[in-house]
Amino acid sequence: MAFQLPPIYPITDKRLSGRQSHLAIVRELVRGGAVLVQVRDKETPAAELLTDLCRCAEYCGKHGVLLLVNDRCDLVLSCGAGGVHLGQDDLPPAAARAVLPRNRVIGFSTHTLAQVRRSNSLPIDYIGFGPVYATKTKGKTSPVVGITGLQRACEESRRPVVAIGGIGQERIAEVLRAGASSVAVISALMKAENIARRMQELLDDARVRL
Repeated sequence: MAFQLPPIYPITDKRLSGRQSHLAIVRELVRGGAVLVQVRDKETPAAELLTDLCRCAEYCGKHGVLLLVNDRCDLVLSCGAGGVHLGQDDLPPAAARAVLPRNRVIGFSTHTLAQVRRSNSLPIDYIGFGPVYATKTKGKTSPVVGITGLQRACEESRRPVVAIGGIGQERIAEVLRAGASSVAVISALMKAENIARRMQELLDDARVRL
């Protein structure tokens, strides 16, 4: 079956959520209707992160949820996750495709139209594009692309586009109208007292716009 992005693409952050593990976050997201989750963690030691990821992968497998890991193909292989999301400075997508099983998903971050065009020839399943709006989730970010930049990226890309960067509930509609297949959400989910409820609210809002 062809890979298909859900309208809301949640990304975990233990620090923002106040949760002790990614598994705790993933469980809440899945209760709220998530069918895809990306675990992003650049701080936890690899051995501790792997243990958490293995539990996440087991849980996601039981619930039919696609688990993606940010940056780390080695952790994807070790825990049995469904794929990886790579940045411009990570392992090149061609190298990732060479080491990952064919059925694993590969996403790739882009920040300019030139990068979007180059991504069209890469062995990937989707691209991320942004930041669409200003965001404080990542320390060092690329220039804001705006809704017009996102629309042009969606026109240029041969792959589905995940819009990312500063997108809260109030901005989901205009992002989807610009052509994005999915909306990556971090802060608006991770800072919620009830992550499951907020996930359901975001999905309901996104589906009304589709």
